[in-house]
Amino acid sequence: MKTNPMISFLLMIIGVTGLGFIAPWWAAAIWIVVIASITRLNKKQAILSGSFAFGLVWLAMALYMSLHDDAKIISKTGALLGGLSTPLMFAVTFVLAFVTGLLSGWLGSALGQTFFPRKSEIVSPEK
Repeated sequence: MKTNPMISFLLMIIGVTGLGFIAPWWAAAIWIVVIASITRLNKKQAILSGSFAFGLVWLAMALYMSLHDDAKIISKTGALLGGLSTPLMFAVTFVLAFVTGLLSGWLGSALGQTFFPRKSEIVSPEK
């Protein structure tokens, strides 16, 4: 069975979005590991899917939460970090989420290839 990376990417986006509102931040990383390993994405597909799914969802969540924040927590956090502006805080959030998704996708791909090898990858012992 050939894995469709677009379906895996959509599953990652849905999971990261849902878990982003109800679970700790690391639960979304575990979700990406699970999806990448079950769907047996290769390293390149898993890294790209995981990093962009995590990064884009977190960027959208940061923008959404910033628009609905009367206390201006993001700008105050930026001030504590040396005077970073709000758009720069969004960029920092995106980069951190991108790297987290990249590493999660890579780990998921490695686990998928280890525990769920494709039939063409299974080496039979010589007789």
